[in-house]
Amino acid sequence: MKIGVISDTHGLTSAAIKAVNKMGAIDALVHAGDHYSDAKQLESFVKIPVYAVRGNCDPYSAGQEDLTVTIGGYRIFITHGHLYQAKSTLQLLFYRARVLGVNIVIFGHTHIPLVTSENNILMFNPGSTTKPQPGYKASFGLINITSQGVTGETFELG
Repeated sequence: MKIGVISDTHGLTSAAIKAVNKMGAIDALVHAGDHYSDAKQLESFVKIPVYAVRGNCDPYSAGQEDLTVTIGGYRIFITHGHLYQAKSTLQLLFYRARVLGVNIVIFGHTHIPLVTSENNILMFNPGSTTKPQPGYKASFGLINITSQGVTGETFELG
């Protein structure tokens, strides 16, 4: 099973669509916030399940701030990250993951791609498709779930 992951699209759905096209065949798409409305627009484009949360730039969106789903037998916690101080630490996200009993945490907010594991929990940030931090390129991510386990990788949008 392959999950496409984007975040921090900030109203530029053309970049999000470009990322989705580069992902190839995916089984689900996750949008980790900023702008929730972009994820809603992508639903009609991708024709697969889209899981989305709102971020700090979505104060009036109807979406949830946190979402826990099960995909391919793995429990996944999706949040933007601003409520967990993701720009300064991963500890609050990690503790929340432990409380929820999830295998994967997907978040955004930092605009910096990150793939790391801690105590069998995959911490995954695809970066930003539109506004990467200095020194980084616009990016997206893929999470692969196989019988051997789960892996994540980020890619430059180019």
